[in-house]
Amino acid sequence: MNQDVSAAVPAAAPATAVRSFGPYTLIRLIGSSSLTIAWLARDTRSDQPVRLLAARQPVNSQAVRERCVEEARKASQLNHPRLLPAHEVGCVDRFPYVTTLCDPEHLPARIEDTFAPPALRSLVRNGCELLEGLAYAHEASIPHGDLGLHTLAFDTHDKVSLWGLGLGVAIAGARPQGIPSAGGLGGGLLGREIAGACLLIQHWIQGTPPHGEADMPALLDRWPTSKLSLPQELPMPIADSLRLMLDRAVETNPQRRFIHARSFHRALSGWHYTEYPEDGGFDAMLQAQLRRNGHLPATEGLRERVAHIAGMDKGRLDEMVELLRQDLALTLSMLRAANASEMAAAGEEGAAVTSVKRAMALLGTDGLRRVSNGQQAWPGTAKPHHAAQLAQAIDRAHLAGYLAAEVAPGGTDAEGAALAGIFQNFGQILGLYHFPDEVAQIQRLVISSKGTDKPITPELAAQSVLGVDLQAMAIAFMRLWGLAEPLRHLVRPLSEDAVVRMPESLEAWSRLTGSFANGVLRITDLPQPEQPAALAALVGRYHSTLGLDEGQVRGAMRRAREKLSRHMR
Repeated sequence: MNQDVSAAVPAAAPATAVRSFGPYTLIRLIGSSSLTIAWLARDTRSDQPVRLLAARQPVNSQAVRERCVEEARKASQLNHPRLLPAHEVGCVDRFPYVTTLCDPEHLPARIEDTFAPPALRSLVRNGCELLEGLAYAHEASIPHGDLGLHTLAFDTHDKVSLWGLGLGVAIAGARPQGIPSAGGLGGGLLGREIAGACLLIQHWIQGTPPHGEADMPALLDRWPTSKLSLPQELPMPIADSLRLMLDRAVETNPQRRFIHARSFHRALSGWHYTEYPEDGGFDAMLQAQLRRNGHLPATEGLRERVAHIAGMDKGRLDEMVELLRQDLALTLSMLRAANASEMAAAGEEGAAVTSVKRAMALLGTDGLRRVSNGQQAWPGTAKPHHAAQLAQAIDRAHLAGYLAAEVAPGGTDAEGAALAGIFQNFGQILGLYHFPDEVAQIQRLVISSKGTDKPITPELAAQSVLGVDLQAMAIAFMRLWGLAEPLRHLVRPLSEDAVVRMPESLEAWSRLTGSFANGVLRITDLPQPEQPAALAALVGRYHSTLGLDEGQVRGAMRRAREKLSRHMR
């Protein structure tokens, strides 16, 4: 029989005798894996209850024992609400261990005796908490070592924390098979723990060990050669977006899996707060991004643009607005400042400012200077290669805006149509600035699913990566940024499956026209032979409302490109 941690207890002691482990009295088993075993214990020196995690088998190599203690002590330096602080790290009779203090009012029970699958809402919340702690540790380059149900702790409010970090790393590495690597992005030891976190969430969803394997290290040794995605039959229904997200965490294809625990945490948190907004938190996450990065950086030549506008005759308001709109960050800030100014003047709700022209008329050149002084210089916090992608996305949004203004029917709001064309690209722009790695993952998911029996739409991919689609994220950002509700209504384009009906308001006209303009731009992304038929179909779909033919659309596109080429750079 293999010797385990109980070998540190005198073998001749009767079953009812008190079992000791160094200065600790072992009270009750909490749980175990093939690497470590967790006990509820009591420190005989202070009479304080503790959780004790020790090696499951004696570690005969002194070098491995020393590394176990070293890794656990290194991990004990971390300080985070979702990580329980280590009380003591040491070694007893070839068994490295780590302890953490335990609240005597909330002593842990044996996991196998008490586990029951919680409601989806609470298990997703617990998954977010688990990933929050894991991401913090991984960002400090510290793996957990033996992530499992026995190394999770629930407090009196059912919030999850991790404990026992670092102890199992050297133990796992000393096994004959070592720590198998999944290869590719997110495939090392940290990637293995991302998969482990997902398998814990699977356990909560199913109420039983995932894939019939209760030992997490053994289960992870099967990944990624074995498929460990969620089974189709589950005891509770879950959304396709959540299923796709969880499957990505154990994905066998390196191009489709999460690269970092933080990415997985952000996605699951976004999904949680989108599905259960009353739990709060999504707004806090976005506000943190705004504080860290600002909304967007101003485009190059900001000072020259502002000076040029300020030097123009006040009667040339339309030209001022045209020049101002070339800078998306400045445009958004002017709309925000004008709305705040108008509401303050009105005392209560105020009249929503929904046009750059009105914003400029309200604030004047003095207001423009004040607003421009608060802009971040290009490229803000974006890295050079991300800044190039961001600039291309902003140019594409402006092109959509110019095209929408060109094709807007007489009597409708051309500026509103231009803003709709721009804002329907706003989610992509925000994603590239605030979450560039996640946007790259979204693109990889979509591309890698092409030609399969289950192609993934950009919306579903975004929900699985960020927990929310890009348009919803843009609407939330605009709300937090203080932009008027009518502007937020312009963000979502018409569904490509919806019947195009005659709009009943100027706002609806703007949204429709922006949708058409962006549809034209998507056609330009197609291979050249496919473009004529696609344009004919799009023009036919919108003909009852816009009344355009293909020649008129091509002419409008040519003029839109000319306007973009005249941007002050």
